[in-house]
Amino acid sequence: MNESKLSYYDTRPWNGHGNHFLIRGFALHEKMPPVMIRHGEKRAYPWPWLFMSFTDSAFLRLETGERVPCGNTLMVWRPGQAHCYGNESAPWTHSWMIVDCPGLEELLHSRPIPLGRPEPIDASPIFEKYLPLLYGELTAGQKDEFYLKTVFQLFLYDLHRLAGNASARVPPRIREMEEYLARNLHRDLTVDTAAAHFGISAPHFSALFREFHHEGPMHYLNTLRMNRAVRLLTLSPYRCKEIAEMTGFRDPLYFSRKFHQFWGISPREYRNRNGEFLNTPPDANRTRLPDDRKK
Repeated sequence: MNESKLSYYDTRPWNGHGNHFLIRGFALHEKMPPVMIRHGEKRAYPWPWLFMSFTDSAFLRLETGERVPCGNTLMVWRPGQAHCYGNESAPWTHSWMIVDCPGLEELLHSRPIPLGRPEPIDASPIFEKYLPLLYGELTAGQKDEFYLKTVFQLFLYDLHRLAGNASARVPPRIREMEEYLARNLHRDLTVDTAAAHFGISAPHFSALFREFHHEGPMHYLNTLRMNRAVRLLTLSPYRCKEIAEMTGFRDPLYFSRKFHQFWGISPREYRNRNGEFLNTPPDANRTRLPDDRKK
């Protein structure tokens, strides 16, 4: 049995990528035996956001099989990303929180924290500060969403401050690459075209990006595209074909296949389950004209 100072679990079944704010679980200073943990590899059960603070010697295992030390680091995984971490040789301790939070990607543009890579900062005090507040609210029978969101946003802000504005920690060249991929995710990008933009070879571009992010630029780009796609499917009236084009796929069937590989569900089925636009009254879906254009 794993020991922790504090833990909470929402026992309701997971229905894929959530379109509402929901804290699914957390634990404070959870002590683990020698073991590697694997989550998110079954695409039918994609994981939400995962925040983790490692306090002992632990490792991340990348898709390439490479082991990356992550002791005394903060690690944040985006929704849908598989994660493998732990230590097979010795006990280890970590604090973590799993949360559905639509719009978090946009929020982190203004208050960035490191994503998808272990950041060498001690975030334990922040978990110690905010997890008890969330626990008190969630177990008191109230579960006031405004309070929970406020505490969570303060948690994020303190992580941002601790990281010292993570964007400043990113080498300028890597930041330029990230911004280029984000600005052009609607285009049919390849490593060659991206590398040509920076005047370097494709292998050099990939090596620079992988050295910092521990994943290739196309894998990084695909994650951005898939998260953009679920936002559009949830909150916009665009057809799947249009969303495919807006996320860089000229072939709707290829987009559907990539979406299913990433989320474990087709775009159409995802929208039927989660599309807020489908659940609004018909009149609310109509574009309102300014008063001087009404007839």
